[in-house]
Amino acid sequence: MLISKTPLRVSFFGGGTDFPEYFNRKKTTRVIGTAINKYIYVFQNRFYSNFFNHNLRIFYKNNEFVKKIKDIKHQVFRQVLQDENINKDIEIHVSSEMPSFIGLGTSSSFTVGLINLINNFKYKSNLHPKILANKALFLERIRLKENVGYQDQILSAYGGFNCIELSKDGYKVNKISTKFSINKFNQKLYLIYTGIKRRAGKIEKKKISKLNANLSYLDTISDIANEAYKCFVNSNNTDFFGKLLNETWEQKKKLHSQVSNNVIDNIYDRAIDAGASGGKLLGAGAGGFILFYVEENKKKNFLRAFNKNQYINFEFENLGSKILKL
Repeated sequence: MLISKTPLRVSFFGGGTDFPEYFNRKKTTRVIGTAINKYIYVFQNRFYSNFFNHNLRIFYKNNEFVKKIKDIKHQVFRQVLQDENINKDIEIHVSSEMPSFIGLGTSSSFTVGLINLINNFKYKSNLHPKILANKALFLERIRLKENVGYQDQILSAYGGFNCIELSKDGYKVNKISTKFSINKFNQKLYLIYTGIKRRAGKIEKKKISKLNANLSYLDTISDIANEAYKCFVNSNNTDFFGKLLNETWEQKKKLHSQVSNNVIDNIYDRAIDAGASGGKLLGAGAGGFILFYVEENKKKNFLRAFNKNQYINFEFENLGSKILKL
């Protein structure tokens, strides 16, 4: 049995500027984010189809038992298996530690994990993170015409706390080294669940359709990411983080009226009143998780403001998608 273990991600700065519709117009843009210790697992097992009336078994939120690849309803499964011409004697299961449609990049992490698994199953070799990320990007953006940016696939494939530099010439992934303790910084970050799931692609499509009108907001988001990068590299503390996170959120809300709503605004205001120095909704908008930065002396008051089932702690994950063999 093969298992791919692929991390989800938390985006800090530059979200929305990682679409080629935007960064191809610029010299360079930056996105800063990290893989986290929440994972999607894809399991492969062999079964003997000659004893059954089907050739492929796929288990996710739905179960599919089919004779031919073209009969698979799930488009990512269908495309990956079709591209590699794997048409019988394979069973695949998907398990995720977190629900889908919550702003943590679950869809792209799944795509990265599936491609990684199937490559190892067929070729008995591991893909370089850049090749893996590029394959996922090509599949989602070109083959399936999904409205997705670049950061989710890259962070899931590479792992780590990174600055991704994007331009019309491609992208570079730079690990971020700081003068302050990453562990202490990590302990000041909380994810608060809004209770709302949403499909990111629909919201991103609306934002892309308004790209020309949104250029000034995206430029400001890009400028904040550049400032944040300098602070991460040069600062001895993390005092800058909450302020810049809040500035990014103010610009992000301007990209489309559906990015925020009353539920999100109420949670945000409650968190700030309880001691958070800044926050930002993750992903496309309209639901999912909000990331907050909370200083050590404000933690107790902050956590009292929320139900314990509403928030999660997380840790930075240094490794990207990897293969486990049983």
